[in-house]
Amino acid sequence: MLNLKDKKILVMGATGGIGRETAILLSKLGAKLVISGRNIDRLDEVFNLLEGTLHRKISFDIINIDEVSKFIKDIVEFDNIKLDGLVYSTGLIPTMPIKNTDYKFLHNIMLVNYFGFAEMVRNFSNKKLSDGGSIVALSSYASINGDKGQLAYSASKGAIDSSIVVMAKELFAKNIRVNAIRPAIVNCEELNLNDRTKELVNLMQTGPIDPKNIAEQIVFLLSDCSSGVYGRCFDVRGYLS
Repeated sequence: MLNLKDKKILVMGATGGIGRETAILLSKLGAKLVISGRNIDRLDEVFNLLEGTLHRKISFDIINIDEVSKFIKDIVEFDNIKLDGLVYSTGLIPTMPIKNTDYKFLHNIMLVNYFGFAEMVRNFSNKKLSDGGSIVALSSYASINGDKGQLAYSASKGAIDSSIVVMAKELFAKNIRVNAIRPAIVNCEELNLNDRTKELVNLMQTGPIDPKNIAEQIVFLLSDCSSGVYGRCFDVRGYLS
């Protein structure tokens, strides 16, 4: 049985569909949450849906990557309780043809989708901030089979896929596990049902993925039930090849 009672977990990107459902489910399982996102109004909405008490909400934009160290340090020093888990659901989902994908655009997407994740993991691994735990990143099916216009997005998610293998090996000695979920089309507010998306959904045959299902898998990877799982990407893509 999943048991996350009193586990202190930071959920980045809690204002998105998957982040929101993950935070809500974690609160139902007794976790002590710190939720973060850019949109203060949406962050308030998610916070009000959490069960239990002692949760915190902090508006933070990962684009301010130089402030990540202070951000996590403040989270720990606020109650002098170290982190047990981290969910990185922060991300941009851009569509841009190659002719318009210059290095500045690439850098901005990589900053939010990947550099921010790497910086969060680097700080989480500090003994002053955690004594071990589990880290789960949100990747994407686009990392292994990106579509037209997804050069920047696919590259940023591919960077996550390859990095978690290295991170898991290096952080094993610190009792930190790192894994990722790699979903295809998710049924959330960010979903753009254009002709190509509809085609992919048809190929999946299962319909768009319910973000609650992704949240359940994230929670499993955060829990001790997945204690033997290191450096893995879990595909959730129906019948997509």
